[in-house]
Amino acid sequence: MTTLTIRDAKPSDAAELARLHVAVWRETYRKLAPADAFAALDETRRLAFWQDKFAHPADQQYVLLAEINGELAGFTLASTSGNVEFGKLAEIKLLYVDTQFARQGIGRCLLTEIAQRLKNSGFTGVGLGVVEDNFPAIHFYTALGGKEGGRYTDSGPLWLSKNVIYAWDDIDQLLSTSLKPQRR
Repeated sequence: MTTLTIRDAKPSDAAELARLHVAVWRETYRKLAPADAFAALDETRRLAFWQDKFAHPADQQYVLLAEINGELAGFTLASTSGNVEFGKLAEIKLLYVDTQFARQGIGRCLLTEIAQRLKNSGFTGVGLGVVEDNFPAIHFYTALGGKEGGRYTDSGPLWLSKNVIYAWDDIDQLLSTSLKPQRR
């Protein structure tokens, strides 16, 4: 029997977050990111990133983990946005699912839970940036009702990527869409 659990991440999860972050990032961006970005990204770098997120959280920051039978299957990070293009929207900064657990509804569950947390914190809308040619992510967010809400270049820690903002101006729209049963 498979059990999915969504929980708040803790500082002691930083190493596992770093491991999965690097693995999924490399798979997702293997054809999108330049070679020097791959050379620069490693678990040590991501461990420092996660340790900093726990030590110095952003305003209204949430980090959630999805676990399948106790094994880390995905994660999400969201907070108030520091990116002017997002306006008053909360920003989902990261949403990653381990490729071995892809297409099992874990991304939807994480997105639903983080949106509910953001709504409970007083946000009425939410958005996230997607690298322009990341078509699987674009399809996922548009299938859940995300609308293009702008474009920006992310200076990122590894490379300048061109991004599209997918937004839900009404967070309840995301919540109602993401709660609908999946069709396979």
